[in-house]
Amino acid sequence: MKNISIITDGSCDIPVEVIDKYDIKLIPLHFHFEDNIEYGSERMMDSEEFYRRLANGEIAKTSASSPSSAMDLLKAELDKGNDVICVALSSSLSCTFNNIRLACLELLDSYPDQRITVIDSLTASMAMGMMVIKACMMRDEKYSYDQIVDYLNETKHSYHVEFYVNDLHYLARGGRLNPAIAKIGGIIGIKPILSVTDNGTIESVCKARKTSGAIKQIKDRFLTSSTEKEMICILHSNNLDRALTLKADLELDQHFSQVFFTEIGPSIGSHTGPGCLGLAYLKN
Repeated sequence: MKNISIITDGSCDIPVEVIDKYDIKLIPLHFHFEDNIEYGSERMMDSEEFYRRLANGEIAKTSASSPSSAMDLLKAELDKGNDVICVALSSSLSCTFNNIRLACLELLDSYPDQRITVIDSLTASMAMGMMVIKACMMRDEKYSYDQIVDYLNETKHSYHVEFYVNDLHYLARGGRLNPAIAKIGGIIGIKPILSVTDNGTIESVCKARKTSGAIKQIKDRFLTSSTEKEMICILHSNNLDRALTLKADLELDQHFSQVFFTEIGPSIGSHTGPGCLGLAYLKN
């Protein structure tokens, strides 16, 4: 049986130590501010500077992975003789999935004895990241290629993420929310609880007043849902104190085998802005 390379894109927000542990390969996504200096692969920016610049009013613009950058990474893994499974950001949020798929179609004829599958996660951030981690765990437990692919396709709608944002104008500016709704919401202090739907788009699932109400809604909705006990993730964007409080309040370590804690990266953070907080988990 061939080795299996697990690949994803830079929107997954998987912690660096987990990427290293499972040898996950990342197709980079890029962003730039108004100075047009591109970041994302060769040039990096730490999260503190990124969110500081957003908070100071600078606009970060993101770009999907190009077919050529995807092809370079895919080819490197195929040249090792490996089969490839790639999990990509929701096709409803980005053209990254289609660009990776195009790269795979170009490579198939050159590697007739190897397999490449690109899966549209229909989600984002650590909901997608948890899919990738589970695929790695299955690979290491000697599940077959087909078993891993079938699992991911059958369960991807069960990987769930809910979050609130501190300022709605980042979502509006990125085309994810009506600007008029964002303006009104900001004036009256509305904090919508957002989720990625089954068709891969971001929608409001309920609303709260003020940050404390939003956190309570996220906690209550999580506690009343039926979840698999294997893994969960708290995700935040420059909101560490509230993330730590949420973790302590839910006593996650007592109920889940793996608890991940991650800061949202620029690909998603450019749309959420600083101050975002949420949970990603697998529903029964």
